[in-house]
Amino acid sequence: MKPVIAWAIRNSPSMNTLMVAVLVTGVACMMKLRRERYPEYRPDEITISVRYPGASPAETEKAICLRVEESIRSIVGIRKVVSSAQEGRGTVTAELDTDVDDPGKVLEEVRGAIDRITTFPADAEKPVVKLPVRFNPVISVSIIPPAGSDPDNDPIAERQLRAVTDQIHEELMQLPDVSYASQDQAKNYQIDIEISQATLRKYGLTHRDVADAVRRGNVELPAGSIRTKTGEVLVRASNKRVSGAEIARIPVITDANGTTLTVGDLGTVKDGFDDREIFLRLDGGPHQWIMVRMTPDEDMLTIRDQVFEYSAAKQMPDGYTLKVWGDWSKQARDRLDLVSRNGIIGLLLVFGMLALFLDLRLATWVALGIPISVFGTCAIMLIFGATLNVYSMFAFVMAMGIVVDDAIVIAENVYTHRLTGKSGLQAAIDGTAEVAPSVINSVLTTVIAFIPLAYVSGD
Repeated sequence: MKPVIAWAIRNSPSMNTLMVAVLVTGVACMMKLRRERYPEYRPDEITISVRYPGASPAETEKAICLRVEESIRSIVGIRKVVSSAQEGRGTVTAELDTDVDDPGKVLEEVRGAIDRITTFPADAEKPVVKLPVRFNPVISVSIIPPAGSDPDNDPIAERQLRAVTDQIHEELMQLPDVSYASQDQAKNYQIDIEISQATLRKYGLTHRDVADAVRRGNVELPAGSIRTKTGEVLVRASNKRVSGAEIARIPVITDANGTTLTVGDLGTVKDGFDDREIFLRLDGGPHQWIMVRMTPDEDMLTIRDQVFEYSAAKQMPDGYTLKVWGDWSKQARDRLDLVSRNGIIGLLLVFGMLALFLDLRLATWVALGIPISVFGTCAIMLIFGATLNVYSMFAFVMAMGIVVDDAIVIAENVYTHRLTGKSGLQAAIDGTAEVAPSVINSVLTTVIAFIPLAYVSGD
């Protein structure tokens, strides 16, 4: 141990160059580290979903789930298979091993195994095999209607609130670092056609006749291609109706005189929402809710800052209010601020105390140990794909205390050797070598103590 310490101290230009390199590299790596609340540790999962209309859960389990399980169970990389049979649908979830480097390769093998199944029922639809992307919540955005508005009971107010919410949702998705935002608990759009039985009997129609007419008049299908001398022309039948007014113009019957009756002539067509009863309340009043989420590869604090900047600059329609709440990044920001404050305060206290009671040069070098260790750790974290989260920042807080404590012990021992009359170089070598074993022992003890924390964080 002593020869290594002596070599490092005698080659101070090389050590100083290494120190500057660690600082510069560490600062650059720290700027690239992703920030999140908790580390992503859940294993990847592949879902296989098959619709089987009209089948009971027992029939779905036997005809769908068991056959899928048998076909994929032997694939390398799959750790556990869980099935769920519901009325009209069977879902199989394959959990991958944590050491699988390429989930996409396993996904292709699963797709191939599913395609080779020839014993699915004739009424079963084509299996859907996918590797879902996980989205973790970041922050919530609410759109609050004008005072006195009652979207729960007033269809017009409900449509107006939904239109404003859709606009905000679209603008949030255009922010540079926002990749996913969902309108949680929002009703689905629905077009209602109401025709009385008397009107149907008057014209000799049934509900099925009207439904077939709407289906024929509301299509968007490819119709092949036409080869010409100048090239190939794609033909497509595009007659998609997306509003109640357009559906109302679809013809249903034409009499002998050439008079055409449309859907709107036979009944009432209304734009609206599905019949689910959803009551959303924020601060005692109605609102529409948008949840902004992140993938495991995105930075939580960057997304949060962009949403706050957008909300502060957004000009809302008269009476409408935009409110940001449910900030999931708060814990990560608070822990990051704690690390920064501890580092700065610790550096100042150590430098001041050592400069006052020992030596200014010793105080300077001991204080430099804090930024060197922090930034050097950031470089290692970036190399191994770690992130700044509540666990890693807690470790930073603990480690900074250990670094400062060990640095003070070494500095004090070096200063003691200098008081005996030794030269500065020899005192540095002897003082460091004397306490190095105890310092290394304390570091190893700390590393061992932090192993359970690594398991808790899912490493």
